[in-house]
Amino acid sequence: MLLELIQSPELAGYIVHFPKGRTIFMEEDDSQDLYILVAGQLEVLKGNKKIMEITAPGSFFGEISFLLGAKRTATIKALNAVQAVCIPKTEMTNFLRQFPEIAGEISKILAQRLSATSQVLYGLKEFCDKLPDAVVVTDREGRITTWNSAAERLYGRNWQAMHQARFEEVYV
Repeated sequence: MLLELIQSPELAGYIVHFPKGRTIFMEEDDSQDLYILVAGQLEVLKGNKKIMEITAPGSFFGEISFLLGAKRTATIKALNAVQAVCIPKTEMTNFLRQFPEIAGEISKILAQRLSATSQVLYGLKEFCDKLPDAVVVTDREGRITTWNSAAERLYGRNWQAMHQARFEEVYV
């Protein structure tokens, strides 16, 4: 459905082109536009490490910055000539009013991504629970987000006592 929508002649004014090798945006950039791939291939980098490729027409990228108003979380480069729909952050309301079906498709894809991510996290938690050593995961601010059963036994604290506590508090 999204593929059909992005090939609509009404979107011609939103089409952008990038030559092979062009960096579309860099990690930590302040730009917040959303892109939908029409043709071509992209690589996604964290630091200098390639973490994935975006090759399917209808795939979108830049959504985290677009939706959260945050800095870019990765660098996107064109592996070959790329054609994409660019939805400027400043025109989001008008764009979605003009093309409401795109908003619905983006919402559906985001829900699918969230479901897949949740399954991966659940699998990782299950794996960590089987490890004999304590594993404690924190966010950037040092607040505990998850741990395995070995950590719970070692520190003698349950979910309510450890969740969102600062890691340093575990040792007090």
